[in-house]
Amino acid sequence: MAKPKFEWMKKLKKSDPDVDVDVPIWMGNLSNGEFFLPQRPEDRKMRTEILRRAEDQSRYLGMERREFMASTMGMATTLAVINQFGSGCGSSDTKGDSGIDGGTTNVDENPLDNPYVIPPEAMCEDLGTFDGNEFIFDIQTHSFDDGEWRDKNPAIKLAINTPAPFACDEEDQYDCYDKEHYGELMFTDSDTTMTVITSWPSHTCNEELDFNCGLPLSNEGMRELREWINSRAMSQRVVNQVQVMPNDRIEFQKEMMTAAAQDPQWSAVSWKAYPAWRSDNYRPGGATNGQAYFLDDDIGHEFIQHGLSLGIPNFAIHKGLPILSFDVEHNQPRDIGPVASEYPEANFIIYHSAMSAGTESYLTPDAVPYDPDEANPTGVNQLIRTVEEHDVGHANVYGELGTVWRVISRDTTAAQHTIGKLLKHLGEDNIVWGTDSILGGSPQSQIEAFRTFTITEEFQDLYGYPELTDEIKAKIFGLNAARLFRVDPESARCEADASIFADAKRHMDGKYGGRRWTAKMPKAPRTREEFLAYAKREIARNSPG
Repeated sequence: MAKPKFEWMKKLKKSDPDVDVDVPIWMGNLSNGEFFLPQRPEDRKMRTEILRRAEDQSRYLGMERREFMASTMGMATTLAVINQFGSGCGSSDTKGDSGIDGGTTNVDENPLDNPYVIPPEAMCEDLGTFDGNEFIFDIQTHSFDDGEWRDKNPAIKLAINTPAPFACDEEDQYDCYDKEHYGELMFTDSDTTMTVITSWPSHTCNEELDFNCGLPLSNEGMRELREWINSRAMSQRVVNQVQVMPNDRIEFQKEMMTAAAQDPQWSAVSWKAYPAWRSDNYRPGGATNGQAYFLDDDIGHEFIQHGLSLGIPNFAIHKGLPILSFDVEHNQPRDIGPVASEYPEANFIIYHSAMSAGTESYLTPDAVPYDPDEANPTGVNQLIRTVEEHDVGHANVYGELGTVWRVISRDTTAAQHTIGKLLKHLGEDNIVWGTDSILGGSPQSQIEAFRTFTITEEFQDLYGYPELTDEIKAKIFGLNAARLFRVDPESARCEADASIFADAKRHMDGKYGGRRWTAKMPKAPRTREEFLAYAKREIARNSPG
C-alpha cells in the first residue's frame, strides 16, 4: 500500500480509526438547524458513481481511495460527475431544446488508458483560474458562545443540536461551534479572507424576560468573537452585525441599536433581522408581541428609519428557507421592493436570496427561469418580481448565497438558473457571497465548486443570462461586499496574508496537506422524522402547562 501523501491521514496509534474521507461535495441529507433537505435519488446515484470512479482512478495511480478523494483529483472527479448527471431538479422544459444536462464547470474527463482517469496535472488546471489568493468575503457565518442561552433557551439549544455539523470531538456538542473552531474552519481550512459574523433569532433576555430567551450568539458575543479573531490575526478578518428583533419590544431594541452605534467598540457593519420569526409558538399569550412582520409595516418602518438615523445603512434580511415555527407569509420577500424604493439610501441584503420563500416545503431549489407573466412566483422569482415592479433591481437590493449555493451546486440546471437570473435581474454588482458556515463545516468545498462554475452558452442564448466570467466571480466572491461594508479588498488581502492565521495555514498546508477539510465533512439528521422530532420536543417543552 502506498504511503499516504497527506500526513493528517496517518493513524497515531494502531487502534485509531481510519480517517473518513467522503465525497468532497456533500451528497447526503442537508441541514443547518433551520431546514432539512433529504438526499435526492440523484445525489445518491452521483455519490455512488463518484466513489466508483475514484476506486478505478486511485488503483490506476497506485493510491488509496481516501487519499485520492482528499486530493484535487477527488474534487475534479466529483465535479465531472455532477456535470454529467447533476440536473435532477429541472424538468426537460427547463433545459432547452437540446435537453442540456450538465456541463457547468471547467472540469473535463480527459481519460487516459483507463476510463474516467483524469491526469493529475490536468486537475489543477481544471479547478478554475483562481490561484487561491482572490479576496473572499463571506458575509453569512455563524458561531455560538457559552452565554445565558444555554440555560435559558432550550428551544434554541435543540435547534442547534439538530445537525452534528462536522467531525468534532468536543464532549459538549455546542463547543463545536465556538470561536476556536470558527477560526480553524474559516481561516486555516479555507481560502476565506474576511467574514461577517451573524446570529440566530430569539428574544433578548433582560429583567422583563428571563426564560425562553437569549441569542445563541449575543450581540456582545459577536463583538467579542470579532475582537478575539482580529487580535490574533493582527488584522481585520471578521466584522460583525447587530441582531435586531423589532417584534421583541421595539423600544428596547431601538435602545440597543443606539448603544451599539454610538459605542466605537461595536463597529457594526449592518443590522440583521428575521421578519418571519415569531415567538407565539413558544410563549402563547406571552408579554412580548413576538408577531411576524413585513418591513413595510409600521414596525418595519420604525426599524429601518432608526437604523438609518444611526448612520448604518445596511440591512441584512432573512427571507426564504422556511425555518420551523417561522411565519410562511412573512418569510416571503414581497416587502423588499417597496422599502428599497422608499429608502434608496439603504442597502437591503437578502439572505438566502429568498430561496423557497412562499412555500412550506423545507427547500425547493429554483430550477426554472424567471417568468414575468407567472401569477404567483415563489422564491428567487418572487424576489425578482418585487424589485422589478419597484425598479430597484440594480440599485440597493442584494442577493446573498448562504446555503443557496451549497444546495444548487449539486444540480446543474438549478445552479445555472438561480445564478443566471440573479445576475440578469439584480446585476453582477448585487450578488454577495455567503456560506452559512460553520454550521456545515469548512466552506472550502463551496469555494472550489464556485470557482469552476460556468453558465453554458446554451443557457445564455435561451434565457439571456450573462457569461459568468472570472471578473464577475471576483465581484461575487468579495468585491461587492467590500463596497457595501467599506472595506479595501487589496489592503485586507495583504493584511490577511501576513496574519497569524495565514502563517498557520501555510504551515499546516506544508506539513499536513492543504485539503484537511475533506475529513471534516458535514453531517445531518438521518431522516426527516429525526429532524421534526426536535421541533415537536421544542414546542412541547416550551408550551404552558
